[in-house]
Amino acid sequence: MGSSYGVFMLACIPGLIMTLMLNPVAWVDAAIPSCTPGVEAHINRKLTPCRSFLLGQQNKPPLACCTGVKGLNAEYKTATDRQRACSCLKASFAKHQPAFRLSFAQRLPGECNANIHNTIIANFDCSRVK
Repeated sequence: MGSSYGVFMLACIPGLIMTLMLNPVAWVDAAIPSCTPGVEAHINRKLTPCRSFLLGQQNKPPLACCTGVKGLNAEYKTATDRQRACSCLKASFAKHQPAFRLSFAQRLPGECNANIHNTIIANFDCSRVK
């Protein structure tokens, strides 16, 4: 009985490996904390003053925007919290495409003197946030 179970498990391993190779998103995304409605709402409230800058309507972000960016950066200290915030930001940015300008989003941390350790790109892998 033990040997047939071992043969069965060995037979399943190649299928599992193929599944993971063909669909890496399934196992990578599972490790990333998902955006929750409460976190998304909180982030949106903090970053609402950035809207005109992200739309390209202002050349510099308003002070309230930078206060929100720095506040979020200070609030989300653990890797899990930052990954969840990253997921929320990606979702929010995607909802506002093509209106929000990626180049302005990339400038935002520097304009606000916020020490964010990740480059903002459209397809950023939130699992890499530490």
